[in-house]
Amino acid sequence: QVFHKKMPPEAIDLASRLLQYSPSLRCTALDACAHPFFDELREPNARLPNGRPFPPLFNFKHELANASQDLINRLVPEHVRRQAGLAFVHAGS
Repeated sequence: QVFHKKMPPEAIDLASRLLQYSPSLRCTALDACAHPFFDELREPNARLPNGRPFPPLFNFKHELANASQDLINRLVPEHVRRQAGLAFVHAGS
């Protein structure tokens, strides 16, 4: 009810997950980064409004040390993993 009527549903969903009162229900920072609201940034040809490429956005190697493979796959696009030759192996592997 607080958000503008033209706000995308993904933005409303992300905000509602971040604003959960109970910490156990609130999404983590990495889960927020992996949210569909940011999917546009993971597109292979995504650019800044002026046409220039984005700065490195997916250098999460340290933060992902204990992340699930599912979260890693949602957060770091395949084209970035391939390009950088990144192999994320979490502690559970």
